This record gives sequence, structure tokens and C-alpha cells, in this order.
Amino acid sequence: MGKKLWNYVYSLLLSVILLLLIGIFLNLNSNVHKIENNALVSNKEMFKEYVDPEYEQPISEKQTIFLYDIIDQKTKELPLFNKFIIDRKREEVKARVAIIIDDMGYQKEIAEQVMSLNFPVAISVLPFLPYSRIVAQMARERGFTVLLHLPMEPHNSNTDPGKGAIFTTMTEQGVKAKILADLQEIPDIDGVNNHMGSKATEDDYIMKIVLNELKERNLFFIDSMTSPYSVGYKLSKEMGIKTAQRTVFLDNEQDVDYIRNQIMVLKEYALKYGSAIAIGHPYCNTINVLIEVDLLLQSEGIEIVPIEELLE
Repeated sequence: MGKKLWNYVYSLLLSVILLLLIGIFLNLNSNVHKIENNALVSNKEMFKEYVDPEYEQPISEKQTIFLYDIIDQKTKELPLFNKFIIDRKREEVKARVAIIIDDMGYQKEIAEQVMSLNFPVAISVLPFLPYSRIVAQMARERGFTVLLHLPMEPHNSNTDPGKGAIFTTMTEQGVKAKILADLQEIPDIDGVNNHMGSKATEDDYIMKIVLNELKERNLFFIDSMTSPYSVGYKLSKEMGIKTAQRTVFLDNEQDVDYIRNQIMVLKEYALKYGSAIAIGHPYCNTINVLIEVDLLLQSEGIEIVPIEELLE
């Protein structure tokens, strides 16, 4: 008899414990839903001014939410969310870089690819090439910075800098006439950078003539630094001309790994000094690397900006 009584009491205790556990579970589940709904209401209250100017009161717990309601709400929120992300990125910018693409004017198709990049680049056009004028006009119409890529004498006398080049043997009138012809070939430019010119940019006399012509036309000068002894950047600052100098050449070797490594050099320099300028060329591998470079630099807090923002 005692054994039967014990079994009965044991079964009763188990039933009570089971009922308690079920009650606790139901209570917790109800509280979770309340917390989620309260959090939803709280978040909407907090961000209502950013989400929708036509803000409505929070929905009740019994109101049914359909999928198209959610999609419609997300559609309204997306532009403002993107604006928030853009503003946040601007606050987090650690450095700025500018990119110049030299030697433009040989092909129209490659120019189209360069201008399809998702960030600003400066288009530097050589004079008297088959597509010089067309490429310069395309760039202007699409809002790109356009530079005259001014051919100048290199140290290697066997290397031809091209038609329209400035040589150290020229007279002052000869230099002025050459620059005028180049500017007539590619009008409406924003500035100038040198093509080759390792010898000419070391010559104070020649560079003063060149820079005086640019100053009269309110053009800036980017020193491509084809020689470590170039006086272009220094003289420009002394003469009150807006100027900057190249930091990194991206593609002295047309190899993808080399170009990517140069991007890393550009990144490290920019983070160390606050800004940097890269010069690349219209090579397929260069463009392929540049397609991916924007997100890479953004992830490091580096913004790609028009060259004008880095002028001194």
C-alpha cells in the first residue's frame, strides 16, 4: 500500500513540475514578443525623422504585416540609408588619392573603358594623335578633368617624345609657339602634366617659359617626376601656380601583380602623408586592376578624389 501511495505522489509531483515548466515557457515567449515589439516601436521612434517624413504611428501587435508592406518600407528607407553610409564614410576618410591616366588619344575604345570607372580620374591627352580631340571632348562632356600631356625632351636622345614636344635647344619664341599649337590641338583643358621630359624638366630656363605660359592661361601643372631632379613642382610653387607632383607610377611593368603592388604602395603613402597621386596608362591590365581598386581603398578609409582637390 505504501508503495502505491509513493508512486501516486511521485506522478503528481512530475505533473506539477511539467505544468510549471510549460507556464514558464509560455510566459517567456510572450515577454520576448513584447520586447521585440517594444524594440521595433523604439527604433521607429528614434529614427523616424531619417526613415520617412510621412511617419505613421507604430503598428499594433494584432495588425497583419504583408510582404509588399515590408518591401515598400525598405524602398523608402534605402536612399536615406545610402546617404547615411556615404556621410559616415566621409567622416571616416583618413586619406585622399588622385589618379591620372596618361597617353590618352591613341584609341577611342580604351578611353571609353577608362571613363567607365566608378571614381574620378584625370584624362591626360597627348596632342596630335588620331583620337586626341575626340577623347578630350568625350572627357569634358562627361565631367572629367582634362590635361594636356605635354611632350618634353627626355635624356635618352633616341626616344622620341612625339609631335608637339618641347626641347631644351628651343628659343623662348619657339617654346611659346609649340605650347600654343598644342593648346589649339586640345583646347579647354584644366591643366598640364609632362610626357617624358626627364631632361627638359630639369632645365630652369625652359620650365620658366613653359610655366609662364600656363600661368597666363590659369592652368595648373602636375609634375610627372620623370626625373628626381625636376624643377617643375618647385618652380610652380614659387611662381604661384597651382601644382602637385606624382607619387607613384602604377604600371612601369604591365603585369597585374606589379600593378596591384603599386596600388599597395599608393595606399601606404597616402595613409602616412594624407594624400598621394598615381599615374597610370591605358593598358588593359591597369584598367582591370583599377576596376577593383575603389572598394579596396575605401575599405582602408581612402577616398579617390579629382586631382584638383590635391593641388597646392
